[in-house]
Amino acid sequence: MRFTIKAKLALTFGAVIALSAASGMLSYVKLSEMAEAQTDLVTSQVRLDKIADLSSAMQASLRQEKDAILFTTQKETEDMAAVAVATRGEFQNVRDALYGMATDEGKRRLTEMAPKAKRVFDAQDQALSNAKLNSNNRSALLWATEMPATRKVFEDEMNGALSALGALDSQDAAKAASVLQAARAANSSVLLQLSQTMMSGSLSELSDGLKAYAAELASTRALIASAVTAMSSVGVSSDAVNTQFTRVVDLVERITGILKGGGNIKAVETTTGEGRLAANDVIKSLAEYADFIMDQANAGAKAAAEQAAFTKTLLIGMLLGSLAFALAAALWIAISISRGLNSAVNAAGSIAQGDLTQTVELKGNDEITDLLRAVDGMSGKLREIVGQVNTAADNMSSGSQELSASAEQLSQGSTEQAASTEEASSSMEEMAANVKQNAENAATTEKMAAQSARDAEASGMAVGKAVDAMQTIAQKINIVQEIARQTDLLALNAAVEAARAGEHGRGFAVVASEVRKLAERSQAAAAEIGTLSVDTVKVAQEAGSMLARLVPDIKKTAELVEEITAACREQDVGSTQINQAIQQLDKVTQQNAAASEQVSATSEELAAQAVQLQDAIAFFRIDGDGAKPAAQPIAIDNAVRQLRGKAGTMAVAIQPRKPTAASRPGKKVANGGFAFDLDSGEDQHDAAFRRS
Repeated sequence: MRFTIKAKLALTFGAVIALSAASGMLSYVKLSEMAEAQTDLVTSQVRLDKIADLSSAMQASLRQEKDAILFTTQKETEDMAAVAVATRGEFQNVRDALYGMATDEGKRRLTEMAPKAKRVFDAQDQALSNAKLNSNNRSALLWATEMPATRKVFEDEMNGALSALGALDSQDAAKAASVLQAARAANSSVLLQLSQTMMSGSLSELSDGLKAYAAELASTRALIASAVTAMSSVGVSSDAVNTQFTRVVDLVERITGILKGGGNIKAVETTTGEGRLAANDVIKSLAEYADFIMDQANAGAKAAAEQAAFTKTLLIGMLLGSLAFALAAALWIAISISRGLNSAVNAAGSIAQGDLTQTVELKGNDEITDLLRAVDGMSGKLREIVGQVNTAADNMSSGSQELSASAEQLSQGSTEQAASTEEASSSMEEMAANVKQNAENAATTEKMAAQSARDAEASGMAVGKAVDAMQTIAQKINIVQEIARQTDLLALNAAVEAARAGEHGRGFAVVASEVRKLAERSQAAAAEIGTLSVDTVKVAQEAGSMLARLVPDIKKTAELVEEITAACREQDVGSTQINQAIQQLDKVTQQNAAASEQVSATSEELAAQAVQLQDAIAFFRIDGDGAKPAAQPIAIDNAVRQLRGKAGTMAVAIQPRKPTAASRPGKKVANGGFAFDLDSGEDQHDAAFRRS
């Protein structure tokens, strides 16, 4: 079975990685558990803080509730009640925050505590509502502010009435005074009972006090009524006494109306009764929840410490095991690689010393064995290659000598071809000069033909204008003829009139006769001129027709001359390109000659290098006695014959070509020059040139 180094390393590193991964995974899991435990501890402390905040908020709200009950003014009571309600809101916010971070058990406990807290807050709402009534303080304030003045006025009226009754000095007045004194005493008793009732500490005391007050007030009312009757019977006015008594009664009724609410007493009983019990239940629940959290935190801390100790021991064991396994595997792999590399180094050292006779012993089935097998194969292949190189060096030495001789022949042929190329280039230059002269002459002829065409066209236009002028002259002559005819008629009429005049018109008749003669002569001359004008117009029209026919011919001649000029230009360009190609061929031929000389020098240098190669290859020993392997003359002789054949072909190709019997005769050209036949005499070098 093949057990490679890759497999060994993969197995070793895989095992080490697996152990490391297991250690890392274990560490990760345990660290996660420890982090979770630590988080639980931190969260437990946060929960405890929240519980403390809940307890503080509850106690603060209860304390503010009591302050609201104890305050004397209405504003202070209402302000403190609002503060208590706000603190209760803070309690609810803290409770919601604690519920969000609580465990399932904590949420259950908080849920169970909710009705208890509701009882506390309901009792607090009731206590605050009663405290806002402020019954004791309001009644005491009313008693302290209004009662003294009202009572004084009443007492003053009573004193006045008693004085009035005393002044009467009668038995009825004395009775009336006695009844009035009894009524005064009863009123004082009512006020005393009211003041005692205001100091009640419980609802039962308040109820009893109010009942006693009502009885005292009824008795006082009866006495006042008797006193009023008695005073009226003796003639003393009782209106003032009755009026002030009514004011006193109204005031005490207002005070008792406030006292009947029992706000402060109810608030105190609520906060010290149901409120206190409910608050104690809530605080007890919070304390139990805090104890539960502390127990959970202590248990978690203990479990985390035990788990950390176990994890530490397990990780140390796994790390020591991984280290031992890695060291053992490293030693095993290092020894196996070291032995194989030593064998490979020894084999490579033998090759470096030129000893190719050594072989390598192969053991194992891994990459080191493959390396030793490759080194052994390299040694064998190197023995074979050294033998072939040695044989090739011998053959290269002899072949380079043959190459030198062929290169000399090639150089001589290239020199002769260069001379022939120079002659052809000279002839081509003369032909190019003749073609260029023809092109210049054709261009001059083209210009003259174009000018003749333009002149003929201008002459045609002039003849046309002359025809138009002759026609105009003929028209004018007709006008002159008409004038002469009219003059003749006028002269005839004048002669007739002169004949009628007799002797007096004779002179005028002579003048008219002369005028008629002149008119006849003018008419005859105008007729002759008209005839000549008509003839001239006909001749001018014929000349115009001839010029019109001549102009296209001249233009056609100019176009033909232009085509001849273009053809001459193309010939000029073609001859120039041919001349350049021949010059390039001359240059290439000279380069071939120089290259042949270089090949000859290179072949001599190659022979010298072959000798050096033979000396260098002799460093290696490829058999037991160090003898060189047998040469391979057949392949080398074939290579030499191919080289000689190629050199001969190149020598024949560069020799000057003799004219053949089948060559076509040269064409004659004007003004001397040459006419080359560029379509014959092809050879293998024509592909190096292109025709424009």
